[in-house]
Amino acid sequence: MRPHPLYRLILFLAILALAAPANAGNKQLMSEKMAEQDLTRNLVESVVGFKVKSLSETGLTEDPKYQVKEKAVAVIKGVVVDKMIYDKEKDIALAFGHVDLGDIENVLGDRIRFKDVTVEGFGLGSVTEASRRPLAALRAAMLDAYNELAAKLVGEKIYSASTMENYILTRDVNRAKVCAAVFGAYVPNPGLNAPNRGWGWDESGNAFVRLEIDARKVRDLLGNRMVYKGENIIEVTGRGAQEDEISGVEDGGSANLIKKSPDKTQYMNLDVPLGAPAQ
Repeated sequence: MRPHPLYRLILFLAILALAAPANAGNKQLMSEKMAEQDLTRNLVESVVGFKVKSLSETGLTEDPKYQVKEKAVAVIKGVVVDKMIYDKEKDIALAFGHVDLGDIENVLGDRIRFKDVTVEGFGLGSVTEASRRPLAALRAAMLDAYNELAAKLVGEKIYSASTMENYILTRDVNRAKVCAAVFGAYVPNPGLNAPNRGWGWDESGNAFVRLEIDARKVRDLLGNRMVYKGENIIEVTGRGAQEDEISGVEDGGSANLIKKSPDKTQYMNLDVPLGAPAQ
């Protein structure tokens, strides 16, 4: 018995639909570009350095506020992307790379000569809003770690003013400021599967970044080298959150479209927590 012509037509269209390739989009390309640029930024901040300023207001009669501002400006060349990993489900790209150092000018304008020194780093990127939240938390943790380093080595300027009337605290101001220039800070054990990895997220979804630095490579913004009597190599941990439960302010972002070949991309699931942390 020969199949009905209509049946053969439907079967042919179904096979054609399965065989047709999916339309190629720019989401993966842009996420990988963001990861590559984040890698470059992290290498610049580590090698050339950055300037950091912070203000912390935690008085008992004030609205709490903690703000860290970081700035790094430099020209860098020779950054090599060694591995690109892409999580299709989460739309998150993770880039690992390195740069071989020669002569550089650091954030303070000092000329430093390196020989046979390689600095490794990583970067993350995503154009999907839900996936950007944990990545933004990780960047916030990096800034917090930068400030922790500066506060520990350069010190904090404290302003305190309190008033009590009839055994009641009526005014309490507690402010701290930090200003420093830092170079040479790095994330220990940055590899994705490295033991005691220096970055990631805890069970609640909050991010953490551990930084190590040679204490002899930090100065204040006036260029004065510090007198630090502790261990030369010190470590701090910065923290970052995905949700703002205090001010409720959310920052958006936009991106331009940049084409990049994904030939060397490795596809795998990444342990990046999505969604709001558990209550």
